[in-house]
Amino acid sequence: MKRTMRIMTAVFLMLCFVATIAVFVVGENAPIRIGVFIPGRLGDSPPYDSMTDAVEKFALRNDSVELVRIFEAGFDQALWPEMLLTFAASGNYDVIYTSNEALGPLCVEVLNQVPDVKFIVNDAYVVGNDRLFTTFFNNTQEAYLFGYMMGLISISNMDNVTIDRTVGLVYGQHYVMMDDMIIPGMEAGAQAVDPAFHLVTAMLGNWYDAAKAEQLANSMADQGVDVFGTIAGSGNAGVLSSAVNKGLYVLWYDSDGYDKAPGTVVCSIIKDNGAATTKNLENLVDGTLAWGEPEILGAEEGYIYVSLRDARYINSLPEDVRTQFEEMYHKVVSGELEIIVPQDVLDRIDAAAHQ
Repeated sequence: MKRTMRIMTAVFLMLCFVATIAVFVVGENAPIRIGVFIPGRLGDSPPYDSMTDAVEKFALRNDSVELVRIFEAGFDQALWPEMLLTFAASGNYDVIYTSNEALGPLCVEVLNQVPDVKFIVNDAYVVGNDRLFTTFFNNTQEAYLFGYMMGLISISNMDNVTIDRTVGLVYGQHYVMMDDMIIPGMEAGAQAVDPAFHLVTAMLGNWYDAAKAEQLANSMADQGVDVFGTIAGSGNAGVLSSAVNKGLYVLWYDSDGYDKAPGTVVCSIIKDNGAATTKNLENLVDGTLAWGEPEILGAEEGYIYVSLRDARYINSLPEDVRTQFEEMYHKVVSGELEIIVPQDVLDRIDAAAHQ
C-alpha cells in the first residue's frame, strides 16, 4: 500500500512539474500587446475607424494578441509627437498600430528614443527601419476611379447636373498624398471622361468645421459643381448638408457612405483599411511581417474597390453610367489600365522620415 502511495505521489509530482513547464513555455510566448494610436477621433475618419475595428476583431479571435488600449489623440497635430512618445514609452505595448502619412516620420523619431516597441502604420511609406512596417495604398488609383465616376455623373441625365464640366473636392488640409496623388488623380479621372473637366478644390483648414465646409460647398455649387468629393473628417457633414439642400451628388472616399445620405451619396470608392490591417496582424503573429519593407496595395490586390452588386449603388445610378464606369473599373482591377503610384512621391514621403 505504501509503495502504491509513493508511486501515486511521484506521478502527481511529475504531473505538477510538467504543468509548471507548460506554463513557463506559454509565458515565453505571451500575447503580443497592441496599442492603437488614433491621430484624430474615431467616428471622424473612415481609415481610423476601419483600422481600429479590425484590430479589435482580431484580438477577440486570437489569443496571441492582446489589445491593451485605443488612444484618440485629437485634432491638434502639434500635440501628436509628445503624445505618441508618451504612449510608446509607457512600456505597455510591444507593437503600436496607427495610420496617417505624418505618423511615419513621427514613429521613426519615437523609435530612436524608445527601444522596446515596434510600429505598424497604414497610409505611410518608410523604407529601411527594422522596427517599422508601413502599408501604403495606391491613392492615385483610388482617386482616378473617383474622378472618373464624378465625370460620368456630371455629364449624365441625372437630375440637377449642370452643363459645366466642373466637379469639386472639399479637403481638410495639405499633405503630400492629397496634393500630389489624390487631387491630380481625381482630375485625371474626370478628364478621362472629357478633357474639358475641371476639378474645383477648397481646403477646410481643419478636420472638424462642418459649418465652414457647408459654406465652401455652397460656393462651389455656385461655380457649377454638381458632384462633390469630401475628405474632411467631421467636416464631411457640411458638404453632405449642402448637397442635400441643393439636390446635388456626393461620392464617398475610402469607405461605404451610402447610408449617410441616401440618394445624395451615389457611389462609394472603398479603401479596405480593415482587410489590410487584418493581413498585417496575421503576418505579425506568424512572424512573416517584412519590417522595413513598405507594401503598396491597390485594386489589383482587392484593397481598393467598388461594391458593384450593392443594391444602393445599382439604384443610385443610371445603367449607362454604371456600364461605362464598370468597363473602366475592370481594366484597372485586371491591370490592363495601369495607374501607378509615382515613385518621386513615394521618395518624398519616405525622405520626411529620414531627415
